[in-house]
Amino acid sequence: MSAEPSFYMSLPFTQREKLREKQKQRTYREFVKNLTSINVNAQMDAESDYLIKENRLLYRRLTADDTRLLKITPDNYRILGKMALCLSKRFHSDLTIMKYDDLIRGYKYYQENPPIPNSNQIPRKVEQLIVDIALNNLTWGAPHIQHSMRNIGYLELKEHHVRSALNRNHIPTTKRRMKKGLSWRIFAKALKHLTGRGVIIQ
Repeated sequence: MSAEPSFYMSLPFTQREKLREKQKQRTYREFVKNLTSINVNAQMDAESDYLIKENRLLYRRLTADDTRLLKITPDNYRILGKMALCLSKRFHSDLTIMKYDDLIRGYKYYQENPPIPNSNQIPRKVEQLIVDIALNNLTWGAPHIQHSMRNIGYLELKEHHVRSALNRNHIPTTKRRMKKGLSWRIFAKALKHLTGRGVIIQ
């Protein structure tokens, strides 16, 4: 004697499909409700605070509050210094690579005393341009950067010159740069657009 079918299995197939679809929609709505109930601004603040603390801890462990162990090239000073000068005073303590005053001191020193390139090295101005292009175009590799440089008149530039400039300034390869994905600022802007909420981006 076979067991009686359950109430659900006794229903016609089309009705079972409708019930299953209704359950999926209910689950989806609950998921969306839980996801959107998070305060986006509070979440961003919490993550930013965490990253600042984590970076400070890493900085202290690596350097014991000194910068001698950090190899920072003149072009890194140029980029970081320009960005740091745009910060208001209340954000100076958020710097984690080094103290704000040390960074600005290094930035000004290299502005006034640019290093002399080696005989087999490309001019400083060309290297700065390569670095700027790489940082503004995360998916571009050395051949793409070389092609762009040739388009603006640097016809003698070789691919190995581009790779050397990137290596000297600790800029990762295209593969690693692409793995980084979107920057936090761009992600927050995209999130604001998708949710339609008033996310404040400072």
